Amino acid sequence: MNYKNLDIKKSIEFNLPRRIISYMTTSSWQNIPHVSFIYEPDITDFYDEYKKLARERSKMGYKVTFNTIMLKVIIEGLLSAPDLNSYVEYNYKNTRGMTHLIEDINISIPWLLPDGKMITPTILNANKMSIKDISSYMLNLAKRIEKTNIDEVLYRVVYTDTLNELKNFNPRVIKRILASQFGGNKITRLKGKEKENYYSIPESERLSEKDIILGTVTVSNIGSLYKEQKGFLALLEIIPPQVLAIGLASIQEKAGIQLLKNGNREIGIRKVLPMSLAFDHRAVDFSSIVPFLKRLDEIFINPNVIHKW
Repeated sequence: MNYKNLDIKKSIEFNLPRRIISYMTTSSWQNIPHVSFIYEPDITDFYDEYKKLARERSKMGYKVTFNTIMLKVIIEGLLSAPDLNSYVEYNYKNTRGMTHLIEDINISIPWLLPDGKMITPTILNANKMSIKDISSYMLNLAKRIEKTNIDEVLYRVVYTDTLNELKNFNPRVIKRILASQFGGNKITRLKGKEKENYYSIPESERLSEKDIILGTVTVSNIGSLYKEQKGFLALLEIIPPQVLAIGLASIQEKAGIQLLKNGNREIGIRKVLPMSLAFDHRAVDFSSIVPFLKRLDEIFINPNVIHKW
């Protein structure tokens, strides 16, 4: 279809964040055989326990959000299913591949900026964190993002990725280098005094490329953007070389069967949290997802455990 024959209301050129997202997602769908599983746990009792925990920790001086508690739940699941916290290498030409299980769990979380740009900072070493640690990390992350020049840090991400591609003798990366340096797609960087002032800010107070590229699992929470929506993610892209992506929808009320204290069952209104689990079939099978699901089932059925986190 020739769009030039249509009345164009507005044309928006891809900015650097959108260019990176389009490149990574295209690479994902071109190279990764995705398998997706929709998980809809009943979190009614868990949610009630979370509200108690939030009130309890508020008295201790810090806030626990539902996003925070779910990140901790996912971490617990990944600790039970180490195959999912890994990187994959695969050579299509000779069919040789390797899965690298990663020691630390680094969770990449898509983050919507006030200007509409999207970045994916990472919670590093999340497997070693308590709920309080995650809450503090998220607050500090927000402060660091405010002091970050997003285009500059994304340029560093592209630069680092390009060097890695060159080390792997990928000839396609030459076109990427030329496009970033010349012509209409040239990336504009900080210069002179502005660059000097920016890099004088310690990395502990701003994002660096390490905060973007070291993720081992991506967790997208669309429920936090639109709590009233009633749908769920059926499939989402896995960012290579990761092998797992998780999408959380919003909490939804549905009719469900509940077990009463007297042992009887009855139909009632229950809280359900739809989750999409997409995994790279080159590296893992559905059997690798099972320990993750079982651990989450345990937590949702017996939620008192969260008070120990």
